[in-house]
Amino acid sequence: MKPIRALVVDDDQKYIDGIRKRFDVRFHEFGWQVTWTTTTDPDEAIDLIRHQEPFELVIVDLLFVRTDMEDEDEPRGLELIRAARARSRDTFIFAISTGDPRRKDLFDNAKRDGAHRVVRRSEFSEDSVVKNPAAIAEEIRSHLLNRGTVVEMTLRMADERDPALQGLVHEVGAPTLTQLYAAVLRREGLEAREMTVGFLTPGVSGAAVCSVSAQVDGAGPPHHVLKISRDERSLREEVERGRLAERVLSSWLVRRLLDEPVGPVNGWYAVCSALANKATTMRAWLAGGPPPAVVEDVLEILFIEALHELYRANLQETEDVLSLLQLSHHRQHQVRQALQDYSEVMGRPDGCGLGDAVPGLVQKLSEFVLDGRLPGVSPRSLPRHTFHTYAHGDLHGGNVLVYQGRHATPTLIDPSLFGEAHWAVDPARFAVDLIMRSVDAGAESMFFAGFATWRSVVTRFSTGDRVDAAVTSTPGTVAAVSALNWLATNLPRVCPVLTKDEDNTRWRWEWHVALARQLLWATCHENLPPPKRALAMVAAHDQLQMAVQTLPERSS
Repeated sequence: MKPIRALVVDDDQKYIDGIRKRFDVRFHEFGWQVTWTTTTDPDEAIDLIRHQEPFELVIVDLLFVRTDMEDEDEPRGLELIRAARARSRDTFIFAISTGDPRRKDLFDNAKRDGAHRVVRRSEFSEDSVVKNPAAIAEEIRSHLLNRGTVVEMTLRMADERDPALQGLVHEVGAPTLTQLYAAVLRREGLEAREMTVGFLTPGVSGAAVCSVSAQVDGAGPPHHVLKISRDERSLREEVERGRLAERVLSSWLVRRLLDEPVGPVNGWYAVCSALANKATTMRAWLAGGPPPAVVEDVLEILFIEALHELYRANLQETEDVLSLLQLSHHRQHQVRQALQDYSEVMGRPDGCGLGDAVPGLVQKLSEFVLDGRLPGVSPRSLPRHTFHTYAHGDLHGGNVLVYQGRHATPTLIDPSLFGEAHWAVDPARFAVDLIMRSVDAGAESMFFAGFATWRSVVTRFSTGDRVDAAVTSTPGTVAAVSALNWLATNLPRVCPVLTKDEDNTRWRWEWHVALARQLLWATCHENLPPPKRALAMVAAHDQLQMAVQTLPERSS
């Protein structure tokens, strides 16, 4: 660690010596080497601040004796604070003074001008709880760590070529990531000098989910899932939802979150759950091309041995069928914008090739998005009853991890949307994610040549038919198609609503609407290749049409 440069400015040398001694003891405990520069002359201090490299720490008295009137003093410290603040935002500025009864706003002015901590000299003692030297030293340490001025834990990227990981580190910052993880480790009684971070998946509301591990002396490396967000409230709500998930799900299926978020560090917060080694996201695992039999085993564990019981035990009939048909205002705006952006592409021969059919398709999708209206069906004629149950709520290939031991085992992360939901939400979300991100996930997804094949894949899957093939036969695509086929043929086993043939017929229209909703959601994902986004729009229209065809005893 490079030495920390500190400047102390006070017109009384004994105060300078006292401050140095008090802080040196604490800084030594931190393992810091501090190079002190001191002066009793505020003019010299101004010159040092403006013309030398920025100091990491500036400590100033607020009042200095006037050179022309020795019986009077003046608040030259405010000038020093402003100069240090202008020189570097990373500098920690500590102001200390005996005060002046005639200048009642002196301390407030020091804070306004940029001092991070302002203390009356008489309060800077061991008797004070929050203004004692140890507390102030810890405050200085936190500031310098958060700004990256001091590095106690280095960060290494698991894959430096991963653009998503590069974006995360750039946006959040290495100092913020290391400090958040250090706070997690401290709760477990651990300290580390190095951490490794890997990107897992984007979270809702601008959050990011990553895998982290650390090198800990005398112990095996801990592994965690870290979810990072600026929204502390949403993370606290996620902790509550995580507790609910723990109560109703198998203990091995969901990872327990810390009781409280850590932070803030530079405006960011984090929640964390333990993670076993050799875990990867379902998307990455499928891309590696596991054998179809192993894929089927993992889905059997996930959906039948774990989630089916969750769905069955919490199934409740409700008249809230309209919630299946409604999108939030924010989502409505996003989908309508996507439809506008892709209308020409859907019609062009070198795009989706739909020609004159596009205006009608866009109109039907718009009516569903804005009014919850199925094509040619009055909302009043729809069945009123449906079923809700507990669900993960955001079950996609980034939120399912697979442990790659002797027997591959799935587990769930990110319970931010866990709770009561429509019975088809989880399998529909999972299936659409497979089609959008795992089937033909390579360069082939960049071209519209595969559009007709992908459209057929969605249609066949939605009706419970096996998908024969996709555009490519890469190991990753073969594995993804195996997952789709397992879900298509086992959907009645996954969803208790569909366990009987008559129920399968009665509720099938809701399955198609649920798929349409998830496909429309996919149209809003700007990180999807344009051909897949266009596919999501057209396939959503197809599913709405199929919902109309499978409506039970419909009257128009």
